[in-house]
Amino acid sequence: MSFDAVLIAGGRSTRFGEDKAFVDWKGRPLYAHQLQMLASLRPTAMWLSTNAEQPFPQVLESVSRLVDEEPDQGPIGGLVSVFRESKADRILVLGVDLPCMSPEYLNSLLDFGTGVVPHNGDFWEPLAAVYPRKDMLALLENHLSQGNRKLQSVLHEAFDAGLITRLAIGPDEEPLFQNINTQEDLEALSPSVYDRRVEIARFNREEDQLSMEGDFVAAEEPLEIRVNEKSVAVMMRTPGNDDELAAGFLVTEGMATSPDEILEIAQCPDVDPQGVGNTLEVRMSSSPDLEELTRHVFTSSSCGVCGKATIDAVFLQFPPVIEVPPISADYLLGLPGKLRAAQKTFDRTGGLHASALFDADGNLLMLREDVGRHNALDKVIGRAFLDGKDLSKCVLLVSGRISFELMQKALAARIPAVAGISAPSSLAVQLAKESGQFLAGFVRGKSFNVYSGKIEK
Repeated sequence: MSFDAVLIAGGRSTRFGEDKAFVDWKGRPLYAHQLQMLASLRPTAMWLSTNAEQPFPQVLESVSRLVDEEPDQGPIGGLVSVFRESKADRILVLGVDLPCMSPEYLNSLLDFGTGVVPHNGDFWEPLAAVYPRKDMLALLENHLSQGNRKLQSVLHEAFDAGLITRLAIGPDEEPLFQNINTQEDLEALSPSVYDRRVEIARFNREEDQLSMEGDFVAAEEPLEIRVNEKSVAVMMRTPGNDDELAAGFLVTEGMATSPDEILEIAQCPDVDPQGVGNTLEVRMSSSPDLEELTRHVFTSSSCGVCGKATIDAVFLQFPPVIEVPPISADYLLGLPGKLRAAQKTFDRTGGLHASALFDADGNLLMLREDVGRHNALDKVIGRAFLDGKDLSKCVLLVSGRISFELMQKALAARIPAVAGISAPSSLAVQLAKESGQFLAGFVRGKSFNVYSGKIEK
């Protein structure tokens, strides 16, 4: 029996303080995580139910967005809109603020038949359920016409009419129905994809003994990026913000120059239907020349490439910068403290690199962490690219050594100024001088070195 799936995205919650659909969950917006889970169940069609005020970015091409026909009708209004548009016999419904829901449980609901709604003994759980479309549509429309927007009373009537089955929620299923009503709920439920807890033996010189303790290490997993069904790269990274990493990679490799060229970035449900997967499929409006990937040449800082030939090759793709914003000593020395204060995962693991963008006034615009220096920068560039941000007046600060490839990536993103806590490589300095980029290293404490460009007094 065919079925469609709909994600009820709701809107801004007065109690929560923001739109739940966009909170970070496993390194990406919660609504994207939920849509991916629904896609793994392979419905005939997928719907995203929202209100008109929600500024959703372009929804995946396989998902149809439906705006409530009338405002302020709550979940009933969203269900009515979808049930009217759908042609399926039954509809699988999921509320966006049930982040702990599993695809296995949703799949089990589909095995019950045309209609089943979980019940916890006191009330229905209507936003993780399966409904018979035509019969429920008539019932919902009738209640709305009478001014009744209470979904609980609709479900009581549907149950009495034999339209739905009541499924008791057992102790094992209760955690699946934990929803997000407050920021405290989010902090308690949200998993960390950036670190892993491990058991270690810690040696204490003063006590001259080993003690077993728990500690955190930075997470590292492989990510395969596919473009138009062709594998283009496999890289080690810290999971999270993978869409930004893929977009940044495509920008810095010269494969994408406009956000419009990227039609969709999605995890491959056939590889990993749950959580943070390790394979991304990028659909582009045209097929780029994969033979021109610069990463095939610039594999690492020790790849042995010829400096001048390498820089000439970069300039074929990315011209020098036109203008560098004024940078003072006070401005530069103030950046490391701001970066360090924002490195939440580094506090736990001590093992992540960071890239951060600052505006002309020294305000932190964006920060990303990763086990890979290149990945952290790709994520920053990718986020800015997807948001359509102009980086031509920004300053980039990286937490570690400044390699040639980091300078190349900054140039590709049109970032005119780069600073690092550690040293630059010789080829990075050469590229900075020829590209017109500002470059400073050893920015720490009360001093720094300027390798290209000048400091304003």
